[in-house]
Amino acid sequence: MILNPVANKGRAGRLLGDISNFLGGFGLSPEWHVTDAPGDAARIARELPEDETAVAVGGDGTAHEVASACVGTGRVMGILPAGSGNDYVKALGIGSDLRRALGVIAAGNVRVVDAGEVNGVHFNNGLGIGFDAEVAAGVKIAPSYLGGTGRYMWSVGRLLWGFTCHEATLTLDGGKAIEAETILVAAALGTTYGAMFKLAPESKLDDGLFDVVWSEKISRLDVMHIIPSALAGTILRHDEVNMARAENLEVKMADAVPAHVDGEILAPTRDFEAKVLPGSLRVLAP
Repeated sequence: MILNPVANKGRAGRLLGDISNFLGGFGLSPEWHVTDAPGDAARIARELPEDETAVAVGGDGTAHEVASACVGTGRVMGILPAGSGNDYVKALGIGSDLRRALGVIAAGNVRVVDAGEVNGVHFNNGLGIGFDAEVAAGVKIAPSYLGGTGRYMWSVGRLLWGFTCHEATLTLDGGKAIEAETILVAAALGTTYGAMFKLAPESKLDDGLFDVVWSEKISRLDVMHIIPSALAGTILRHDEVNMARAENLEVKMADAVPAHVDGEILAPTRDFEAKVLPGSLRVLAP
């Protein structure tokens, strides 16, 4: 068990005893490793014996680190949702209820799913370039008392008044280049961002494809109309929003822009090369 004790405003750190007691009822004896800093969860997962299951106990950031260490290794990972967003467990069909997630861990059913890689960095839920990444960066400085969705909305509101569209060239699976003046480009494996925003509502974790979502040039008013649709899972009904499925995605931006994977911020750059890693992750899931 790889525990981020500060996840969800420190509530995750208080779950250790309850989790141990629950799993003990199934004859399981968890071994606890507590993280102190970013990167610890990935390091701990890499250093575990090969036959040990690495269970991320925290939010999407902890799941991202553990998954990154497990991609392509054959090691099984599990997730106990103890963060504020918990997007990845929703895509897996586990949901954000901790007791249900503990039952999944105890049952031990392994599901083989895809992961992604962009510029050499692994991810398990999604890549966002542009506005999406700026929102993710804002979430990290938003007031913690707002909770997962509230912090995401706070960040969106903060950015609405000064956002700009970016000139981008997208190439999907080596096909014809697509020119766009866009607010964001996303390559989704999972379905949600920011706890409740369904940016790629039809995405599947095991189809070997990204759901690539990008916008045309849009205004502030357009964004305010699109956000409720993202909450409702109907964002793809907007004419300004495009979606295509692809194994590989190249994005060239006119200027360096920020990006994120699974909510973790990457350094701004102009060129992104992303690919699906089919069946590269083994996860405990229903």
